[in-house]
Amino acid sequence: MFPWNKQFPFDQKGFTQHINKMNPKEVENYIQSVMKNVFGEDFTQGFPFQGELTQNENRGNTSKKTMPEIFETNDFVYVKLPVSEDNVGRIKIQHTNHQLIVHNYPNQSDQNKYLLPSPVKRKGAKARFIEGCLEIQLIRLHDHSISEIDISY
Repeated sequence: MFPWNKQFPFDQKGFTQHINKMNPKEVENYIQSVMKNVFGEDFTQGFPFQGELTQNENRGNTSKKTMPEIFETNDFVYVKLPVSEDNVGRIKIQHTNHQLIVHNYPNQSDQNKYLLPSPVKRKGAKARFIEGCLEIQLIRLHDHSISEIDISY
């Protein structure tokens, strides 16, 4: 068993007093910053039920971030970014299984990360410029690894 008493040396009363002294706004800001570091700046897109604090922060944000149109079909995940023809050449696109990373968009030296709605394959992605939009096509990953866990009793 894990030695919980050594990890948290204070008793129940001390823990309750410690929690009561915490400022909820500070805790929420810390959690939001951790979520942004882990999932990227637009993590609210993947977590739609965020709460009042995140909605207020998004309304008060003066630097408007260009949000792409992201949707999926049975076989693909599509990302459409509005881009001028002059800027298409400077954009660099990378992706992981769960995230799209776009460099030099919307401005030079910017980097934006977008959470994808489902896992995608590493190979086979395509990007093309059509009618003022950069359309990125990623192949959905259907082969999910399933592991069985034995229950001991």
